[in-house]
Amino acid sequence: MRLLVAMLEVVAEKGYEATSVADVVARAGASRKTFYAEFRNREECLMAAADLAVEAGITRVRQAYEETPEWPERAGAGILALFELAAANPGAVRVAMVEVAAAGRVGIERRERTIAQYESFIRDALQLDDGLGPVADLVLKAIMGGLRGVLYRRIQRGQHTKLPALVPDLVRWVSCYYPVPPAGIAAVPATLRPAHPASRRTSGRAPGTLAPASQLVSRRGLPRGDQNVSHSFVVHNQRERILDTVANLVAANGYSGVTVEDITKGAAISQTAFYEHFEDKEDAFLVTYEVGHVKCLGAVERAYLAEDTWQQGVRAGIAALLEFLASEPAFARLALIDTLTASRRSAKRSDAGMTSFARMLAPADDAGAEHVGASPVTVEAIAAGIFELCLDHALRDRIEDLPELTGFATYFALAPFIGDEEAARVAVSPAA
Repeated sequence: MRLLVAMLEVVAEKGYEATSVADVVARAGASRKTFYAEFRNREECLMAAADLAVEAGITRVRQAYEETPEWPERAGAGILALFELAAANPGAVRVAMVEVAAAGRVGIERRERTIAQYESFIRDALQLDDGLGPVADLVLKAIMGGLRGVLYRRIQRGQHTKLPALVPDLVRWVSCYYPVPPAGIAAVPATLRPAHPASRRTSGRAPGTLAPASQLVSRRGLPRGDQNVSHSFVVHNQRERILDTVANLVAANGYSGVTVEDITKGAAISQTAFYEHFEDKEDAFLVTYEVGHVKCLGAVERAYLAEDTWQQGVRAGIAALLEFLASEPAFARLALIDTLTASRRSAKRSDAGMTSFARMLAPADDAGAEHVGASPVTVEAIAAGIFELCLDHALRDRIEDLPELTGFATYFALAPFIGDEEAARVAVSPAA
């Protein structure tokens, strides 16, 4: 038990990528011999620690549900129980819902199982007195993503003690999505495809050049000794090649599986040239994310501003976001998966990046929004829910299918502000 608690504490402080067996045994006051008598490796210990945290959370939420039979009090009791647990032990929640994914496929599968367990509570709470049919899988996944996102942000910012105060607004938000209007269901898949083994993609366009690598030229570097190429162009070209290489290598091998040597080899540059551009691997990774994020945000903002109304702007912006990610699978994997777990700095940048997109989800003054209202936590939860849907597609190796979520994501973004029927109408209306 001491080793599991130590793993939870150290990973919560440093992140899984930066946590070693030596860190865990030092925190636990145990020996390496004791560690390896219990666990084969660091990953196995992380999985056991995550299971410990999940079991505590599920037990707490189940008890709250069973003791509160009426809606909406039951949903509120369940969310409050989860938030109180997070407020008391933020590290355990962080490990179970985020850091576990850094362990690769086994961690991703464990995370998916955890989320599915919590989704079952949301389904039960929404369907207490319905007679209106089952809650759509995408609704559950997006709601759980929204709650997870609110939790994660408060934990990341050291604001976990403020979580319980958010429950009333979140219960009102959750109640906006059931029952889903028939038009809304017809616009999206009713269920998700089953997960299949991930095969990380390296095809497509990466953030540096936003153009496919030439199929006619196998050499990545510039011809040596070409006097017609300016030094400034050489520097620019090197930087673009580094960014493209980082995106593609991380998509193929994960952040921890990439070295500076791998990057220099893939970009056809020397290590000296690499360090003229970047301090280290993390610096190159963060710049790669920033470049891709800025280009994606620009595409979304252009689409959003081109529409006459806020509602149509939201739909156009969501469509542009999903199309961009689908066209840039290497960047999409990096932005959706690896930034969460590569380092604390990258996780903070991911959070800031989502905030940039969330600004467009808040209703404009003339939008006629009168349902839940533009509560900051409502907008935050909606953005996190859409992020969860994108993340789920990335984990299932379905990045190219992201545009199929446009209708549902539009409905999900608008329903709390303009009502479910009107949101469904906008979601399925022909694009301008």
